[in-house]
Amino acid sequence: MSLGSVCALTMIAPAQAERQTRARLVSCGENSCLRLSGYRARADMVVRIGEHDLAVEGDRAWQATVPLNVARAWPIARNYALRVTLVDPDEGAERVETVMLPPGSLGSRTEIASLIISAR
Repeated sequence: MSLGSVCALTMIAPAQAERQTRARLVSCGENSCLRLSGYRARADMVVRIGEHDLAVEGDRAWQATVPLNVARAWPIARNYALRVTLVDPDEGAERVETVMLPPGSLGSRTEIASLIISAR
């Protein structure tokens, strides 16, 4: 492999890493929301989680903000990840991306009346 090819490959990898679909917690009023963002090949591609199409903003670079109570109903994959499907409406082709969720973002809250800690 030539030096030029190696340089080209090292420049492509960071650019692709920046285009990964991401999830983060954001404030939306008094509540918290999950914001998903990513890139798609065409602006008319549908962004879907499970069987639900997301209302997204943007063109090829898109984002969707969803209240946590809605996001908690989504199917979660292994290792606390979410599967986002990008669907081409013309061809019906799908591309599935796995998105790591922020730690604790979709967990439930449990209120405890007391906590007992004992030394052994």
